[in-house]
Amino acid sequence: MLRAIIFDVDGVLVDSMRFHADAWANVFSKVGIPITRDDIYALEGSNERAIIKAIYQKAGKEPEPWHLEYLVNTKREIFEFDQIKPFKSIPDCVKKLKRYFKLAAVSGSSRSVVEKVMNKFFLGCFGVIITGEDLERGKPDPTPFLKALAKLDITKNECFVIENSPMGITAAKRAGIYCVAVASTLEPDKLQHADLVFRDHTALFDFLKNFIPK
Repeated sequence: MLRAIIFDVDGVLVDSMRFHADAWANVFSKVGIPITRDDIYALEGSNERAIIKAIYQKAGKEPEPWHLEYLVNTKREIFEFDQIKPFKSIPDCVKKLKRYFKLAAVSGSSRSVVEKVMNKFFLGCFGVIITGEDLERGKPDPTPFLKALAKLDITKNECFVIENSPMGITAAKRAGIYCVAVASTLEPDKLQHADLVFRDHTALFDFLKNFIPK
């Protein structure tokens, strides 16, 4: 029996990934590493420190001891939160789903960003919120979703996850949870290891409506 739904945040609830990617590109340019949006999209779901380590590794470089804190803090400062918006129809859909299911949000983003998203667009909707700062090991490790299951007090067979990134899908599958994916930043063929893939949020919304009693 379905008792809960677990949502990723960036790229699933809100259209924010391009702004995250642009902020990362800006900050990495300050340490001489050019990157593109796609470089960040491929790492989406990882926490901030894991993204930094992965970008340095891809560039064949080692970060200086002060780089991690500097890059994290600078990225947070220049991230354009006021530019992000929820995907069409998603806030209303989430509010309706809350009447019938437990809801969790599991994100690789910082707690400050996730809390801003919740307070601005989804106030009171999510009983469980897990961010990239809450765990040492983020996606693609299954720990974020396993922690969500524990906090929701449910089994892996009583929920499903909604993701939009390869790392997020991998984390959900490693946790043994059915995973639905929406192609908001990457092409659908990049998400084929999910159990079900939707081309856009219109299709995702139509799917979610099926769980709301008439």
